[in-house]
Amino acid sequence: MRIELLKRKILNAGALWISFTKLIPDWFRLGKKSFVLDCGANVGYITKLLASTGATVIAFEPDPVAFEKLSKRCKNKKNITLIQKGVWDKNSILELYEHQETNGNEASFTVGSSIIAEKINVNEKKGRPVEVVDLVEFMQQQHRKIDLVKLDVEGAEIAILKRILTAEAWHLFNRMYVETHETKIPSQLEELNWIKNQLKERNIKHIKLNWI
Repeated sequence: MRIELLKRKILNAGALWISFTKLIPDWFRLGKKSFVLDCGANVGYITKLLASTGATVIAFEPDPVAFEKLSKRCKNKKNITLIQKGVWDKNSILELYEHQETNGNEASFTVGSSIIAEKINVNEKKGRPVEVVDLVEFMQQQHRKIDLVKLDVEGAEIAILKRILTAEAWHLFNRMYVETHETKIPSQLEELNWIKNQLKERNIKHIKLNWI
């Protein structure tokens, strides 16, 4: 196994352990009547954990390599719906760029795949078209309040959070856990600071940033 892949596997395992730890309270809160969106499901470890509560889970994942693993992991789980699309602030077709160190078929690197070309660890020359959906519009179409939204979409979070704030759509869900990526996309820092100020000014406490 090449060293880059081994390093990525170790980093992924560490992030996954932190994720599981932080989701423990929700594991006890969720149940068969709960409704969850997993945006950026990757290979499905968290998707399956959330679904183990009995909750109805809809999982979005645009990367085809990750989606294949996700489909196998969640096979025959009747309370999980898988959607091979990304989420964004509008409905569109965008380029999904691969991690710069991947050979193209290594699922471990798909955690870094992004629709944001400025992300420093992606290869702008290795992209493929993917469908993305307007997350706010999708949530509105559910006609029920969402108990939990996990949003870890490799830089697309900023546009989505701005859309949520401008549409005043934070009432559509009870909790949202967001992983932002300003360390990999420094150009997003100014917008992220604006979002943080807006959350504070509007007293929106159920959107949690930097959950990993």
